[in-house]
Amino acid sequence: MTAKRRIAGQLAAVGAITMVISGTATAESAIGGTWTETSTGQVSVMTLAQPSPSKTWAGGAEIVGNPDNGAIRFVPAMYERDLARGGTWKRTALRGADTWNSRINDIATAPDGSAFFVGDQASDGRGVLIGRYAAGAWQLEADTGLPSGTVEASLLSVSSVSARDAWAVGQGYTEDTFAQVPVVQHWDGRRWRSVRIPGSANWGLNQVKELAPDDVWIVGVDNDTGQSLAVHWDGHRWTRTPTPAFPDSAVLFDIAARTPDDVWAVGWSRDTDKQRPAGLALHWDGTSWTQVPLPKGTFSLQAVTLRPNGGLAVVGGNDDAAVGMTWTPAEGWRSLGLPESDPQFPLGVSSVVSSGTNLTVGGWHYRSSGSGDSFRSGAIFTRK
Repeated sequence: MTAKRRIAGQLAAVGAITMVISGTATAESAIGGTWTETSTGQVSVMTLAQPSPSKTWAGGAEIVGNPDNGAIRFVPAMYERDLARGGTWKRTALRGADTWNSRINDIATAPDGSAFFVGDQASDGRGVLIGRYAAGAWQLEADTGLPSGTVEASLLSVSSVSARDAWAVGQGYTEDTFAQVPVVQHWDGRRWRSVRIPGSANWGLNQVKELAPDDVWIVGVDNDTGQSLAVHWDGHRWTRTPTPAFPDSAVLFDIAARTPDDVWAVGWSRDTDKQRPAGLALHWDGTSWTQVPLPKGTFSLQAVTLRPNGGLAVVGGNDDAAVGMTWTPAEGWRSLGLPESDPQFPLGVSSVVSSGTNLTVGGWHYRSSGSGDSFRSGAIFTRK
């Protein structure tokens, strides 16, 4: 994938719960707590994961070169914070990272202590960047199992239940016509294999969530209709589940699941092609997807994480301002009060993770101009 296209993509309850989701939603004032910002310099933070209650990983890409003129390359980068060891963010050494022109697009952890991250396809024929975590260290590898003739591919999401079972999704292009094609990969403990979902030829796949080997969700957009997409694997077949339709278009960017009948997905929708994208939140109750009202004026949502007592937190925005909200069945939506400390360099956010009452948000500061947005510095925000 060209540097220009990649930087554009980068910047562009316990048990069952009963929810009242009709009517108009409003966001109450910011919840308590103080945000602490840690600068990551030229590393744009794109994904977060927590392998344990005390440890958090932040992955993304170090931008090398000049973002203003597009003459850049990416070096996969990761930071780690361990509350049991002082709680300071430290950059993690990734052996061989400087030989890749790739981002870390997503990180997945599993109950057995294993983890994966996924990135972009190399131009030298090595395949797509994969990181596997074992015995306390990351090993960088190449997924060479893409469909023949796939070029400039990016794996955007990964999810796993163990070191022997993981799924990854994203997109690539055909070498001859440069048509966009979906990419679905499955790890069986030995190698990555390409999987084709019937009917998916013109789907854009953004996120995957594996609850169990026979319970996997993928969300994105159907490019033929412009409507959002949610497809489910039950261990035998893939089934597309209907999502609410909008007069113009809709897309889903992230998904989180507490149980098979408590699943959340977020993105944006539009009623006209000139409408400012409106935030979209959907809930799966085991039978159907239902739209959950958001506060009026909420912009596009990029990420969702589960919180205690049936709650969740969402982030997004990157237009007028960053969006950050938390939701509980009892209190509804409340603002996270994300800091906008410097109007010259607004905040863009793309990832959020929660452990108990602690929240971590990843993103970057950027400068807006008539020619577009330009990256200035990466940032990690934490709050107890």
